[in-house]
Amino acid sequence: MLYSAGFEFEYALVSETGTFHDFGDLDFAALQRALADGSGTTDEGLVRGDLGIKNGYWYLEGDERFDPDGTFTSMLVKGVEIRTPICANTTEAADRLIDLQDDLSERLAPLGLHLGIVGFNPVREAYLFDPPLNAWEQEMRAEHREYDHAEVSNLSYGPDINLSFPELSAAEVVEATRRLTYYSPFMVPFSFSSPFHAGRAWRGPSKRTYERTWRRVAARCFVPPPAGAEATMVHPPRIPREEGRIEFKAYDAFLSRDLLLAGAALALGVCLADDLPGLADTPSRDLHQRAATAAFDDPEIATGAREVLAAAHRALAVGSTMGAEAGHLDCLDQLLRAGRTPADSLLDAYSRTGLMYLSEGLR
Repeated sequence: MLYSAGFEFEYALVSETGTFHDFGDLDFAALQRALADGSGTTDEGLVRGDLGIKNGYWYLEGDERFDPDGTFTSMLVKGVEIRTPICANTTEAADRLIDLQDDLSERLAPLGLHLGIVGFNPVREAYLFDPPLNAWEQEMRAEHREYDHAEVSNLSYGPDINLSFPELSAAEVVEATRRLTYYSPFMVPFSFSSPFHAGRAWRGPSKRTYERTWRRVAARCFVPPPAGAEATMVHPPRIPREEGRIEFKAYDAFLSRDLLLAGAALALGVCLADDLPGLADTPSRDLHQRAATAAFDDPEIATGAREVLAAAHRALAVGSTMGAEAGHLDCLDQLLRAGRTPADSLLDAYSRTGLMYLSEGLR
């Protein structure tokens, strides 16, 4: 089956000396100036926000604040995001992401900043609204659900896996999105990379999943909403090229290019696996939190992970266009056999170096 792919990838910002930077000390205006006029500003296939911040292939991520009259005042920056253009396959999208990462790193170097990878802010205990939300902000956030749970989203990092299938109808796109939502708890352990919180090891491999995934959608799609569709999961396309796009949002931040490609292949396989019967409109809090604390040590999570991985292998074995995608799944087979998640690698590195994140960028 024909498909196209793209990645959005959130990075933390760190210093050469190992300091983790966030909304407590990052200067929005200075960073915005440094990153202005990056690549992709003329790409008409990109969705741009109303404030002009999301202009191009990279932009700052954080919590936007407004004055009582609704005028934008600043952003409390958590990091920076790269989004790739639409690509013919996931390998092309990963290569484009690495190229953009290298360009962005050059922009950040004069500021003494580097790209860091981790699923959840490892040093900050909480994100609090300072100052408290004013009446205009409260009303706006009640109307626009993408602002929900900023106390979690402004601490978390992760990729969005974007997939489009031109041969699928709108109803089939919605079904694939519901399938991803149902099987998300069994997919996400392969990405876990947030075993730290408030400056120390947390009680499981994914603080991000424990706090975030059940509060926000695991997956969403952009098609004209059919009658009865879950409003938080199905959205009307904002630009013509967005129609039919499926976005899987539940993964932690992948620590390597190979893992990113593997996670994308798993999402692709689950979308196409019509032998996976489970469908859901909202992600399971119980299963996600069990996965976040025990990962493959939980028998139900391990069994579900084996099921989705096997189904993805079967789905991607059909047709020559998916052969390379199936090969990306091999590293997930290895993780599952070993009962490990990428968070174990971060914990190993922490015991050696004291660093709670990967500071070399995606490779």
